[in-house]
Amino acid sequence: MNWMKDKRTWILLGFYGVLAILFHMFWLKLGGGDDYYFMTCLDDTSFGAFMVKRWYGWSSRLVIEGVLVLVLQQPIWVWKVLDILVSVLIAWLLCGFFCSGYGKHGSGSSIQTDKNTLSGTRTIVPLTSLILFLCLLLSYDFTEMDSAGYMTTTINYWWPLAALLVAALPLYLWYQDGACKKGCYVLGTLAAIFAINQEQICAMALLACLYLLITDKLRGRKTNPYLYLLLTLSIFFAVCVVICPGNAARKASNIDFWFPAYAGFSLVQKILLGWYSLLKTLYQDLNLPYLLMTMILLAAVWKKQRSLPARVIAAIPLLSNLGLLGVLLFGRYREYPWVHLILHVFDFDQPVVYYQGSLPDSVRILLLVYTLCCVCVVISLFLIWGRTKRFMDTLALLVIASASKISMGLSPTVWASSERTSIFLDFGFILLGMLAVQELERATETPGTIKHKEIGIS
Repeated sequence: MNWMKDKRTWILLGFYGVLAILFHMFWLKLGGGDDYYFMTCLDDTSFGAFMVKRWYGWSSRLVIEGVLVLVLQQPIWVWKVLDILVSVLIAWLLCGFFCSGYGKHGSGSSIQTDKNTLSGTRTIVPLTSLILFLCLLLSYDFTEMDSAGYMTTTINYWWPLAALLVAALPLYLWYQDGACKKGCYVLGTLAAIFAINQEQICAMALLACLYLLITDKLRGRKTNPYLYLLLTLSIFFAVCVVICPGNAARKASNIDFWFPAYAGFSLVQKILLGWYSLLKTLYQDLNLPYLLMTMILLAAVWKKQRSLPARVIAAIPLLSNLGLLGVLLFGRYREYPWVHLILHVFDFDQPVVYYQGSLPDSVRILLLVYTLCCVCVVISLFLIWGRTKRFMDTLALLVIASASKISMGLSPTVWASSERTSIFLDFGFILLGMLAVQELERATETPGTIKHKEIGIS
């Protein structure tokens, strides 16, 4: 925990905290979407009766919605305080993960004492790396949490994200230091129960647990029993999702209301629909976490690879983002025939999918082009880390984050909830960007031959 002795990290967290306070105090407009419904849901019924009604009529998220109902019965300032604390917790945990990659377990920093130290020694993280970390942290568009009302959406997505990070902390400390305090396991278990009750996180946790079990076996590591607990919780909540009568009722209702053609989709079509929704998240509008990640990946590849083809491949995802930015900027000139023709090539034809479940050839070509851009991201990871355990870990992180979005193809609300359900994908990009920043710093300080030092779970 030497990084906590660095005043600059506390300045960074303090700055983020101030922004969170200002955002909650002066920007948010509360009471919209589903907020009013949950604020008044106990006016004519009891808490227990309402939760039973939700299980049979709407949702398997009993843990999350139980917290949601209890919090929204309180004055609004209670939610604001809690949400600010959750926001700072996310920043603090990500900062700890990022900074602990330096010093003891990496290059690009050192352990020493200087005027910026609060006490004893500290891990010095380069200032440029801290700035890039802050940019990544601020890149997430928090206004996406307004899609179903800020209070309801944050408790269903933002808070589970924080709980997921807390649940992952014992494993991270175990793989990092070989030990973890009992209190951390207790806290992690409680956080996991809350987080994995969210369907997307449930899928992510299941994939992550299986990956860690496999890599533990292949790498000759001792498996932490806590990992089996997380796997058990993931399987339990996955079963709850399948057997919950409320989920089936909600699915039927949403098909009629949001997506009539969905009833005839095969499993393959649903998976393709999920992939289509992922590409739409990346390329219909500018996705800032994805843009920053592609910039950092390109910089890291540029530092570590002198081959022109390698650099071109790493540049393709960034160029696709810059091309999208150009398209968005020229959108105001759509009335000109030649501009309209160019923009039409890049348009996602959502209504065609919505009503017919099919794609025109122009959109199929566009999806193929953007899919190739995503393949270039995977190749960029390999160009940065090569044949190392770290490459496999980053690839697994990318796959798990992508699965959180692709899994939305199994829901008829894939379009209706497209904004808020992108949060886990976006933070996957943020984590990958953080890892690439660490590697970029190593490449900067050690030009030429790069030694891959395994940190984290490797």
